[in-house]
Amino acid sequence: MPESRCTSETDSGTGNDDGGSGLDEEEDEEEEPVYKGKRSCEGAPHGRGTLFWPKAGNRFEGRFLHGKRQGRGTLYFRDGSSLSGTYADDELEGVATYVYADGRYMEARYENGDMNGRFTEYNPEGEVIGKGYHKDNARSGLLHLTDEFGATLTGVVNGEGLLSGNDIIYVYPDHRTALVGVFEDGIMKGAKAATLASSDMTGDVMPRFEYRTDYPETLEFDQSTHDCISRNPLVPDHYEQDRVCVAPSSIPGAGEGLFAKRDLDADTVASFYNGVRLSHEEVDGRDWSLNDNTISLDDEVVIDVPQGWSSVERYCASLGHKANHSSGPNCKYDHFVHPRFGPIKCVRTLRHVSTGEELTCDYGYHHKLPGSEIDDLPSWFKPT
Repeated sequence: MPESRCTSETDSGTGNDDGGSGLDEEEDEEEEPVYKGKRSCEGAPHGRGTLFWPKAGNRFEGRFLHGKRQGRGTLYFRDGSSLSGTYADDELEGVATYVYADGRYMEARYENGDMNGRFTEYNPEGEVIGKGYHKDNARSGLLHLTDEFGATLTGVVNGEGLLSGNDIIYVYPDHRTALVGVFEDGIMKGAKAATLASSDMTGDVMPRFEYRTDYPETLEFDQSTHDCISRNPLVPDHYEQDRVCVAPSSIPGAGEGLFAKRDLDADTVASFYNGVRLSHEEVDGRDWSLNDNTISLDDEVVIDVPQGWSSVERYCASLGHKANHSSGPNCKYDHFVHPRFGPIKCVRTLRHVSTGEELTCDYGYHHKLPGSEIDDLPSWFKPT
């Protein structure tokens, strides 16, 4: 925009009261901003400049017109996030981009400073993790949320912008297998197995689905504890059951193994590894004979399928513990957040796996005897 001939540069002073600061809710509206930049003959911010809120730790960089933000500008917040867009008469208009402190970002439409219209959220790699609509700065209507493992939760949000209510759909990473039913703020309260009629999860209408008659049970969030592996240990996961089965292992002396029921592409979640939740201290302090089915979830929790539950006749809600060790595996253990089991591990393919092929993982044991550098490993384990 053309600047007034009498604009001047200044390093201090407050913004013009007539123009207003136009602060968003994240900013401290009670703090008088400090302005640095060009001014008009009347002393108002005019041209390129910066507004600072020293106490709040926020600043705005952009262009001003007679005391008001006009044109492209960016708000930078203390936590490292930012909001960039086009201003008209001191308010955001059109599509603006909010960048979260962790690198995620959202493109949203603004009208007179308020979010109204379509928005899309992305992870730091640029992959879509959310699509929906805003109405008066709140989520409204149909919402799609995709997690880091490729699963999607979709449905119409309630009055608080939450995925709560009936007919909320959790879609597994294959974009076809689903659980449909009652969720409260994304937590499954009662859902049944279903299959989507289409894998398109980006539309403006609810995906069509059919309930599966071969899995009639109603499932709910059922995260394990130290003593309870599941309230329904004999109710299987239909996504897993479509992909793998348990049979005698092809590895001598290994007992049972996990096998592909269909061709699986590389990077496919094939199976889930749920179990009771123990501490590392408890697991490390007991004999190896009790640790046949243990796997580390994080720095605090170890997942274990106790020996009394290792048979599919007693426990078949998940089957990941049936994958045997190999120094040349076709799968790996990975993290997953399951709508029924919560945070667990999964078995993910490293390459294409053919129907009937046994799924194996490198167990990656790295245990030492307490207070020494001597390996404490089962006799059958062969490090890679």
